Amino acid sequence: MGFFVERNGGLGNNGLIQEQKGADSPNAIHTSPPATMASEEDLKARIYDLQCQLNEKQEEIIKVKVQMSEEIQQLKSELHAMSILLNAKEEQARRSNRRSKLRVYLP
Repeated sequence: MGFFVERNGGLGNNGLIQEQKGADSPNAIHTSPPATMASEEDLKARIYDLQCQLNEKQEEIIKVKVQMSEEIQQLKSELHAMSILLNAKEEQARRSNRRSKLRVYLP
């Protein structure tokens, strides 16, 4: 009502006085609080549902992060094993090249 009072020039305005008199009359229609309560209950239920959905999504995100961490760890392990094998093969190739050299001595 503060906005209505400021916009219409304060309490001395006839329109506001008419509204106040109409509100006090026995034929005046009053808004019922249960309608407001129902909407508040609906909002609270909606908030609860959204919080549940948020919690579920957060749990899913945690599960995916764990799976990704495990997969990354496995890939790192495979990469390390492959690099060890590759280094071993390179070392073998160097050794075999040294052994395969033939020396020919001419008289």
